[in-house]
Amino acid sequence: MALLPVISFTQDVCPQYPINFKAGEKLTYVVSYNWFVIFTEVGEADFTVENAKIGDRPCLHILALGKTYPSWDWFFKVRDRYETWVEPATLKPYYFKRQVREGGYEIDYKDVFNRQKKYAISRHVVNKSPEKRDTIAISNCTFDVISVLYYARTLDYTKLKPGNKVDFSILLDRKIEHVNFSFKGIENIKVKKIGDVECIKLGVSLVAGTVFKEGDEMYIWISNDKNHIPVYMETPIIVGSVKVKLLSFEGLKYPLKIN
Repeated sequence: MALLPVISFTQDVCPQYPINFKAGEKLTYVVSYNWFVIFTEVGEADFTVENAKIGDRPCLHILALGKTYPSWDWFFKVRDRYETWVEPATLKPYYFKRQVREGGYEIDYKDVFNRQKKYAISRHVVNKSPEKRDTIAISNCTFDVISVLYYARTLDYTKLKPGNKVDFSILLDRKIEHVNFSFKGIENIKVKKIGDVECIKLGVSLVAGTVFKEGDEMYIWISNDKNHIPVYMETPIIVGSVKVKLLSFEGLKYPLKIN
């Protein structure tokens, strides 16, 4: 990969890197909410990878589940489910589903990617309203919000310098959005019951809307080893911020490097 100030994977050429995770991997995180002096753990999120098939095509099924603890359900109950079925060698998505249950708000998305004809069919239902359908033009390198995270794990960060950026194209809410991952440096993150983990710090541009403000950036710390698993995340939201920290892991392809 040639080193440039900005490396773009938004068109039709997205390099293929060795896949550094496998079926059976499970990552569990504790989710905390911070508002002024209030800082409390409110829920957990699980990310799992399994072998699957779509028709006769082998694929990887990546599932992300987020939920509030029962003690917080009275305040704002969350039961979110994101899942994607991707081609095992390239991690390009075949099919993406998003089911959001947050408070009294419900949303269901289904995106089917047609790489050969370069379009995706997006079906969506909001609060049990009639289903709407859109056809969206995509590039060969368009990901969804889950597959892009796993593809980003496979990148070679060894030659990046602070300020270097990698651009991605994602299909989100029936629109093509461009987000970038910017390299911030190397830092150690202390993880309870696991130890100190040397991490690559990345800044991720966020799409402005009902949750994020224009110009907001999420920070992700991924392990500086062969796995590149997310260890810690900080995300600003309209009111306060959300912090996500690794709680447990299993089924890694390589031993986690712990200092």
